[in-house]
Amino acid sequence: MSQRSLKFSNRWMFNRVMCQEEICRQVLSAVLGTPIGEIRYLNAEQAMEPAAASRGIRMDVFAREDGRVYDVEMQLARERHIGRRLRCYQAAIDATELGEGEGCGQLLESFVIFIGATDFLGAGMPLYTIERTCLEAAEVPIGDDSHWIVLNASAADRIADPVLRDVLHYVRTEQVSGALSRQIDSLVERYNQDREWVTRVLTYEQDTEMRCRQAKADGRKEGLEEGMGQFGELVTILLDAGRIDDVRRASEDAACRNRLMEEFGLSVSR
Repeated sequence: MSQRSLKFSNRWMFNRVMCQEEICRQVLSAVLGTPIGEIRYLNAEQAMEPAAASRGIRMDVFAREDGRVYDVEMQLARERHIGRRLRCYQAAIDATELGEGEGCGQLLESFVIFIGATDFLGAGMPLYTIERTCLEAAEVPIGDDSHWIVLNASAADRIADPVLRDVLHYVRTEQVSGALSRQIDSLVERYNQDREWVTRVLTYEQDTEMRCRQAKADGRKEGLEEGMGQFGELVTILLDAGRIDDVRRASEDAACRNRLMEEFGLSVSR
C-alpha cells in the first residue's frame, strides 16, 4: 500500500516549506516586487505542527522583517467571505503587534497575502492588491500601511514576473518549471520522508474532519430543535472556506463561536 504524501498546497506542508527563510524571502520578493531582508518568524512551531497550541486566529506563516510584518496564507477551498477573512487576519496582526500602552502610530507596515488555487474575487485577475481609499477623494492618502494581496493560481500564466508565475503554476499543477519551484519541490519531497510528521498532519486532518461532520450534524439538530440553524450555517460556511481549525474552536468554545457568527453576520444567541 502506497504511503500518502502531502502536496505543497497542503496547509501544513506549505507552512513548513515557507518556514525556510530563503524560500519565504523569494516568494515574498516575487509577490511584492521588492527585495526582502532578514525574516524572523513569529509562529514557526504553531505554523508547522497541527497540534501546537493556538490562541485566537491561527495564522499560517507570520513573520517580521525590519519595519514590516507578513501573514502568508494558503487557501485551496473557495472563500465566500474573503473580505471579512482578510479583515480578521488584519485585526489579528494589529492586536499581536501593538503592545500594552503603545499607540497606533507604532504599528508596523503589514501585508496579508492569500495564495489561492481559485479566483476568490471572480474578476479573472491573477493578482489583486487591495488598499483602503477614500471614495470621495481617491487621491487622499490614508496612510494606514496595511496591504491585502490575493493571488489566483488558476491564472498563473497571466503573471508577468517569471518567479511568481513559477510558484503559482507549481501550486496549481505540482509541476516544476523554474528554479524556485524546483527548490520547493525538493523540500516537499524531503519533508514527506518525515513520516512521523506526515502522520501527525494526516491524523489531525482526519480527526478534524470527523469533528466537522459531527459539528455539522449537531448544528442541524440544533436548528431543528430551536427553529434556527445558525450554528449549522456557520459550520457549513467554515467548511466551504476550508477553515477546519475554526470549526474545531467553534464546537468547543462558545465565545469563539459567537465571534465567528458575528464575522459572518449570523445571529448570536446570548
